[in-house]
Amino acid sequence: MVQIKDEHIKQAQDIFIDGNSFDDIERIPFIKNLETSDLLAVPGSGKTTALMAKLYCITQNMPFEDGSGILVLAHTNQAVEEIEKKLKKHCPRLFEYPNFIGTIQSFTNRFLANQACFENYGSYIRKNDDEMYENEVNKFYYSLTWSKKGVEPKNLINKLFGLVNTGKTVDFENGRKNIHDFLKKFEYNIVERKITYNGQTKLKNNTANQAYYDELENWKKELYKSGLLNYKDSFNLGAWILNQKPIIKTILQERFKYVFIDEMQDLEKFQIDLIDTIFISDNSKTIIQRIGDINQSIYNSGKSIKDNCDWVPRNQIYLTGSNRLTEEVANFVNYYTLDPQPDEDGNKRFVVKGLAKIDNPIQPHLIIFNKSSKDKLQGKFEQLIKDYNLYETSSGKKHGFHIISWSTEWINEEQNADNEKIRLKDIFPNYSRESKQKKEDFNCLRKHLQLFDSDKKTLEGVRKSILNALIRILREEKIYKNVESNIYFRKRDLIDFIKSLGNEKYEDFKLKLFNWCFKIIAKKEYEEVYTQIKEYVGNEFINYNWHNDEINVPRKIDKSTGFLNGSFIYLPVEEDENEVIENNEIKIKTSSVHAVKGQTHCATMYIESSYFNYETEKVKVVSKKATTTKAEQVLPNPLFNEYHSYRVGKDSRAKEALKMMYVGFSRPTHLLCFAALEENVKDDIEKYKTAGWLVIDDLINGK
Repeated sequence: MVQIKDEHIKQAQDIFIDGNSFDDIERIPFIKNLETSDLLAVPGSGKTTALMAKLYCITQNMPFEDGSGILVLAHTNQAVEEIEKKLKKHCPRLFEYPNFIGTIQSFTNRFLANQACFENYGSYIRKNDDEMYENEVNKFYYSLTWSKKGVEPKNLINKLFGLVNTGKTVDFENGRKNIHDFLKKFEYNIVERKITYNGQTKLKNNTANQAYYDELENWKKELYKSGLLNYKDSFNLGAWILNQKPIIKTILQERFKYVFIDEMQDLEKFQIDLIDTIFISDNSKTIIQRIGDINQSIYNSGKSIKDNCDWVPRNQIYLTGSNRLTEEVANFVNYYTLDPQPDEDGNKRFVVKGLAKIDNPIQPHLIIFNKSSKDKLQGKFEQLIKDYNLYETSSGKKHGFHIISWSTEWINEEQNADNEKIRLKDIFPNYSRESKQKKEDFNCLRKHLQLFDSDKKTLEGVRKSILNALIRILREEKIYKNVESNIYFRKRDLIDFIKSLGNEKYEDFKLKLFNWCFKIIAKKEYEEVYTQIKEYVGNEFINYNWHNDEINVPRKIDKSTGFLNGSFIYLPVEEDENEVIENNEIKIKTSSVHAVKGQTHCATMYIESSYFNYETEKVKVVSKKATTTKAEQVLPNPLFNEYHSYRVGKDSRAKEALKMMYVGFSRPTHLLCFAALEENVKDDIEKYKTAGWLVIDDLINGK
């Protein structure tokens, strides 16, 4: 029987919180709790630290008598890496069989989807990547503009998009938008062998439409056979194999005695349903604890923010004390809590309590700017940081200073043209969303040479990125590792193949690869390396005898020209992110709100931006329009320290803005700034002041 002993908690305190003590009211009861339950935790409550302390204590009881283990799931690779970084050296056994620590995606692939893909399509999963999948959708979409046997292409397109009998047709000149619509609405359900579009079954068992259905289904099956899936495909495959082989549920229940899921609010219904299908049953002895903050559910594969979190908590317990936020900031943040978890009497159970103490608490600042002064926002932020001497604080040195925004970039130049709305890139032209992401695949070679994972201070990150680019070229050119099974190369396969060409070729390739990596890391010679790789690909790489033919027919670059020739403006090289102050200048990072979720900052400036409308416009909800005899009625506005009363089934834009502001406003330990456009706040200045905002308007007064 597993026991959480006080001595183990003491050891965990020494390891994870520098010998300080977990409180007896919330954290120690959670650490000792070994029943199925959900932990709802406020920003800065140290929920992940409490989880790691619990894992440490449980691990002291291993191996378990029944040979079972622990399953720990997180939403992102970064979260998994953080758990491994802090736990592995203290309890290495947790990272060995029968335990498993990974993302929900890696768990699904390893234990379910990989085998399901092989049994159905003869291929294991090679890549889960929505961007590469969209590229395949793009090819398929435009291939349908040409004649096909027995199928008139335009009718097929119209069938796919549900436009038949609506009087509408597809705008082929605006195909990009239609592709995005297709991705959001299309799903192939492998369990029921049906295609759904916009939530409705389409083209199944209908003689008139069968050719259209077959065309679409065959295309999807070919992607499965190649091992290229979007992220959701894995869960469809997982559901299929659980349906076909229910014994898998029993096996997984017996293997994993405890299941912990961190950042639960980021999971979507299809992910939640899969985990419940496996571990929730009358005979299951698995203990499941789900941990997160339903008010921070800002991720969604559909790219929009849902009104309500897909996670419906059960057997809730709470962490309400925030070690990050002061009482002053916490009091503001509470007005942006979408779901405060009221009890039967209407009392809020989810209330952020600011526990952090600083000598001189700072009032939240409202910075007013206009479109002509937006370029001065960073300077104003720097001035405030200096005025409050924040760069001398321990938090300033450790956590730094961030400018964040909800909407960062326009999708394309056409969308941005003549658009007076503001997004983060309009204020900081060098900002790039892709440069902030840890991705393996990009849509052009040039991006591979700069936007690689640069966290590791070696050549490893750029080496992997160049190899991924070469593999992308092979995929585009339909050069397979296994022609019969349409199996593409992986990095290891590529290295092995070049070795097979002989030692001279292999040594030459290794030297080229080293020189390319060195020039990028040490000299930042991106374009020179790009030219060298492009010449190598066109003159040598493409002409290797990839299929071991008796007579190797020379090839030329054909299908991957777009990838090779794609343009990209190289970004200014950032200094070491650990350096907050350099040359007496304050280093300020720019990020999206999504990117900083989970982070702690010393000071945060949240700049409102346009996504349909600005945040200040969205949270101001008119419930009844004015008439000749009555003034308009406006719902409570959280910006004025009023608890919202947004309506069920309505006010979606206000709800999504509320969640984004809740995440953004809950980052700083010391200074919270909200930068709002003058045109959106000028009529309510006194309300802001009454609510406790310190209004700074010198950017619009020319000072």
